[in-house]
Amino acid sequence: MLPHMKRTTLVLDASLYARLKKRATEEGRTLTEVVERALRLGLERAGAAKRPKIALPSYDLGPFLVDPARRESFGEVVPRPGEGPEG
Repeated sequence: MLPHMKRTTLVLDASLYARLKKRATEEGRTLTEVVERALRLGLERAGAAKRPKIALPSYDLGPFLVDPARRESFGEVVPRPGEGPEG
């Protein structure tokens, strides 16, 4: 093994491993070469595939109707069951 290379263990799904082995055989390359190429392509694609940020619309809906810190203020806006005009 060359000094600039690292050895690692990958735990792969059986179907993925079979696909990698098949591709290596079809291309006449080693499994290591196929996996390394797939990783390089995946990393390059991930870096290039970053979508630009988009500006979402925002709206001024006015002041809050209730104070989230005061639970009792919820009843001032939302009637409890049986207390409203229908109840």
